[in-house]
Amino acid sequence: MDSSRLNEFYRDAFQELGNIGSGNAATALSQLVGRTINMSVPEVMIIPIERVPEIVGDMEETVAGIYLEVYGDVPSKILVTFPYKDLLSLTDLMLNQPVGTGSTLDELKLSALKELGTILSGAYLNAMSKFLDLRMIPSVPALAIDSFTAVLDTILAELSQENRYALMLRTEIIETETKISGSFFLIPEENALETMTAVIQKTSGVVDIG
Repeated sequence: MDSSRLNEFYRDAFQELGNIGSGNAATALSQLVGRTINMSVPEVMIIPIERVPEIVGDMEETVAGIYLEVYGDVPSKILVTFPYKDLLSLTDLMLNQPVGTGSTLDELKLSALKELGTILSGAYLNAMSKFLDLRMIPSVPALAIDSFTAVLDTILAELSQENRYALMLRTEIIETETKISGSFFLIPEENALETMTAVIQKTSGVVDIG
């Protein structure tokens, strides 16, 4: 599958799904923490896995990687990442504390990061599932704090060598005290991406993207 065509034809559809998902996630987070949180998806890309390093930049940067599996009609892996330098601010938000309060990542804050991964993944998957009319069921999240390389390699080791593309949504979490940028990766297994794009193609009434 030609990723340039993927980006040209489907990016707007995935951008809209990302916007819906981020809106739902912002609502859920705001209700959870009792303060207004906004989210946006400033960038959407569909890229071959081998291009992830050039998009991410510093692959040795330490990140929090929140990892889930997706079952159903579109078997996939999900990876949500946030820079390590932002984790204390992020967990302060999740625990409804003033940003800058936290000084260490304890078990409660690690649990809050997993909860954030669950909220983000659930919001994006629900938006995609409703639009595509496909079952997309997330697993319980796992959390790793390591280099981006190590976190990504763990996921790739479980994938086949076929059709390895990633749908990447840049995500910004915005609150009056701070703005935190992260990345949401949906990495479909085998022909799962073709399943998604075929539904978008059919819904749009397009027979062949050429």
